[in-house]
Amino acid sequence: MSSNLRQRSVVSSFICTAPNSPSGFTFALFKRSQDVSTYRGKWAVCSGSIDKTDLSPAAAAKREILEETGLSDSDISLLRRGKPFSLTDEALQTRWTIHPFAWQLKEGAKEIKFDWEHTEYRFVKPEALKNYEHVPQLEVGLERVVVSPKTEKALAILRDDHESGAQVLSLKALGLLLQAARSEELTGIESTEEYWKQLRWIAWHLAKNGRPSMAAAIESVVFKALDDIEQHFTTTGSISAVPLTQFISVIDSVIASNLQTGHANLEPIAINFTDLIISRTKILENETTVSSIKIVTLSASGTVKAGLGRTIAQLINLGIKVKLTVLESRPNFEGVSFVHGLLKNLDSHHVLPKIEVEIVADASAATAVKDAHFVVFGGDKVIPNGDVSNKMGTFTLAAMAKTVNPACKIIALFETNKITSSSFDSEYLTIEENDPKEMTNAWPASFKENLEDLKAFEAEVKVKNEYFEWVPAKFIDQHITEKGVWSVDDIAKFAAEIEEREKRLFGDLS
Repeated sequence: MSSNLRQRSVVSSFICTAPNSPSGFTFALFKRSQDVSTYRGKWAVCSGSIDKTDLSPAAAAKREILEETGLSDSDISLLRRGKPFSLTDEALQTRWTIHPFAWQLKEGAKEIKFDWEHTEYRFVKPEALKNYEHVPQLEVGLERVVVSPKTEKALAILRDDHESGAQVLSLKALGLLLQAARSEELTGIESTEEYWKQLRWIAWHLAKNGRPSMAAAIESVVFKALDDIEQHFTTTGSISAVPLTQFISVIDSVIASNLQTGHANLEPIAINFTDLIISRTKILENETTVSSIKIVTLSASGTVKAGLGRTIAQLINLGIKVKLTVLESRPNFEGVSFVHGLLKNLDSHHVLPKIEVEIVADASAATAVKDAHFVVFGGDKVIPNGDVSNKMGTFTLAAMAKTVNPACKIIALFETNKITSSSFDSEYLTIEENDPKEMTNAWPASFKENLEDLKAFEAEVKVKNEYFEWVPAKFIDQHITEKGVWSVDDIAKFAAEIEEREKRLFGDLS
């Protein structure tokens, strides 16, 4: 192979119909014109180079789609990202690194209008690709964004779950991986090596494409299970030498064990949180006369519920009353369900009478924190610099506390499996949007009708239902994990270890 090859990173976008649509999964295939510089007259998908100004491969893909088809964010949504791969074209003296994506057309999407790079397009099923003279290894990119019907259903389960927190969702993903390992889809495979390869592909898609806004937790839990399986066979040399029945038995046992461990992981983080709050409360007692502690939170984090449940009981045992203020957390009012779950777990005639609980509107954040001692929230994702992603409204709560009540301590409570790899894609920073009806369902019917009436005047009002936002590390006093209170340096070191694990587990997948 020549050492003077050009290195090009490109995106390859399969614009597709919904897998559950009447036509099933079909994708747009474009015929390249005679005016392009490479692969004239070949069939391809929407593709192009990743520019230095592109924030990420996904951002480059959306730019190319807009340029070549006229489709924008209002017409398409990311269905799936595929694992990047490389190919060499000696004739062009080029080494291509290809980032494949599948973009699903939204209901009411505009019609595709192709530019000078193409002469025609048509929608085809994956199995029809072999009938077209296409650009090199287009079938590889297609294979990386198409999954089996069973995996498609598993991804939909994760994607459509808007109630579970990241920890619960990560364990749900692990349970789906266990189901896949036991399914006929894999048990029909005859070799250990092929079984392991296909299981890792399913794991990769569950982690990367199940629920991107909570991908850190899902990746960590799923990849740890794979790592534990691999480590189990380190003494045997090669996994391919292990009898398939033995291999499947170990996989079943390891994943089932990790599911149990995951459920038990909340206790150490609750202990670490309680220790911090109690020690801080004792400092406050020495500085002032403290008869009660006020804590403010939002949303419905299982981690926060475990931490507060233990902490509140201990504070009351010390003779300190607790005032808990919870933001209602629209649009699904998770704060309300959080209060119910917390108090039900604290069901005690000794504890409950000494807790003062109030649920307030999200817009009351500034008032809620002005006399608070602690603001506590969970984390769905944590990047190496210590920034934490959580429910929309968390940044407002933290920023307001630092503004109107600087003495208030801001605490982020999360498992280390929420930390992303140090090579995380900047798309991780994208804010997830969901169905606007979750917001408008709470509105009076007359309000919705009034907005609809505006369309007659060609006025358009967009309702945005954004779920998560980032809290910069500078607004967070303590990051608490199951392994203790962590500094930003601790988080960055752990993120680097995650990156190495992913490379080891998936580097050979092709």
